[in-house]
Amino acid sequence: MLGASSLENSKKPRKPPACNPCKVRRVLCHPQPGAAPCPRCVEREIICTTAGTPRGRPRRNVTGFSGRAQQTPHSLVLHPGPDFGTSADCPEITPEFATHCFEGLKFNPLYSHPLISATFIRSKLSAASFQLDLLSPPSRVLALCSVAFGSMCSFHKCVLGDGPRPESFLDHVFFSSSPDLLGCGIRRAAACRALRSQALKASWEAGIILSASDENAASCFLLDLIEQTDICSAGRPWGTAYMAHTRTLAPTWHASSNLSFWSGFLWIACLMSDNLVSARGRTPAMVNAQDQLLLCGSPPPLESLLETLELSVDNHNSTLLWVSTKAYMFHVTTLARELVERITGDFARTHPLSEAIVRSFFNSLSKTHSVLSLLLDRIDTLIAATASVNPPALLADSRTDFLAVTAAFCCCFGFSALVLPFYRELQYREASDGSDMSEPLLALRMQAHGLAVLGARNLARGIRYLPKIHYAPAQWATIRQWAEFAAEEADMETAPLSPEAAYDLETLADELKLLGYSLHAACTPETVALIERLESHVNRALGPMFLSVDGEADADESPAPSLDEGATIIPEFQNEFH
Repeated sequence: MLGASSLENSKKPRKPPACNPCKVRRVLCHPQPGAAPCPRCVEREIICTTAGTPRGRPRRNVTGFSGRAQQTPHSLVLHPGPDFGTSADCPEITPEFATHCFEGLKFNPLYSHPLISATFIRSKLSAASFQLDLLSPPSRVLALCSVAFGSMCSFHKCVLGDGPRPESFLDHVFFSSSPDLLGCGIRRAAACRALRSQALKASWEAGIILSASDENAASCFLLDLIEQTDICSAGRPWGTAYMAHTRTLAPTWHASSNLSFWSGFLWIACLMSDNLVSARGRTPAMVNAQDQLLLCGSPPPLESLLETLELSVDNHNSTLLWVSTKAYMFHVTTLARELVERITGDFARTHPLSEAIVRSFFNSLSKTHSVLSLLLDRIDTLIAATASVNPPALLADSRTDFLAVTAAFCCCFGFSALVLPFYRELQYREASDGSDMSEPLLALRMQAHGLAVLGARNLARGIRYLPKIHYAPAQWATIRQWAEFAAEEADMETAPLSPEAAYDLETLADELKLLGYSLHAACTPETVALIERLESHVNRALGPMFLSVDGEADADESPAPSLDEGATIIPEFQNEFH
């Protein structure tokens, strides 16, 4: 028979109590010796606390002479996070579904952001067989944000459900002739919102706003893009965090000799897009002057850029084209910030319009349009140097056609996204001030209208540079505002529209339909009525005899051709993408 001491030694030690976070989630906890955090709390990067469990009958509240309930100073009360909710509509992110979403992201040019490329998230997912749970917490959050962003162009059954859908991301038959194109945006809305909520919850739990890293900055960038397609929050918390991380990380990129990569062509394009969103919403600019200089260098003044291009009309050197394009986008970024700070912003609206400021901005816009015209002529010459007739189907490589098409669209979009908020502000001031508006400002408002007409024409031209099937849901608000402007202009026309003007209206209508495939917001009755207005003007101007079989107008201006599959990579940009 074993003695008492032997029985005591044979007893297993008592298991430590579960931590508070595991108790709340009702999951099995694995307490660690030495008060170390449990594995689940380490994985979620949260505080692991263990409070003692009260035993026996609960005591009554004991109040002192001050009447306040007795406190327990040793207990830690955690502030609850936001309730992102759960949804039965959220698709299960299987390896097959994750692979599908990442395949679709190849067709979205915004996912070519150099910050996302620096995370190597595709390679990490591929190494993990597209199983998100095998990734580190920051990589898993970025993968969830990518899947949520990619779901806006997905045709997977768990996103679109039952019903007509394309057979591939480049199903030209479906995208050109299917009457169910707009219905896809409505059918995918619930799944997209559920995936976004899942990405938001994971991002909050991982604290990506608080820790600067390439992956956290990329996740914040994607969440900001997703927000622009639906909520359009004026505060842009995720965009603010993305830029804050970028400012923290940029000096390390310089120190590690990554200057040529991080100050490249795509960086300035992304910074320009960020400030144009602020200009559209009359909110403080996301990108300041120091950000531009640190990431993109210092370009020549706008006047010098225009003079250089005018004096080198016959010089078709590709290096001059790319340097000039980067300088152009740099100045558009600066003008977007000046527009909000000096003309359209909330503070600027508390003061009367300054004629000097408006005239100076108008002159800058006029010079910007002159630079744009010269750049597009050079880009057209570069693209027309080959026998290929269609734009590239995939905007995700470093070939010359990708650079040329991206440059052309960004240049057109940059000018157009500046002109419309400027013109709308002058319209607003005229309506609110009435007869108090000076004659010079009224004249400038009329001249700004002429720039706005050019802006609509250039936006339509920029869209036609892109592949027939492309995915740009983040540009939804800008495209719709321009479509409304174009419809207003067509409504006021008494004479029949020219074939070129009708072709522009058709381009905008088709772009709204393509956005309707991705977004529920583009499928509302108001947007559908806007599309019908545009198409009615097109039909009256051209008539059925001028329409081709696939519904496109046979105007003289056709989509810009691109280089063939064997196009060479421009040497000075080879390191920008690899």
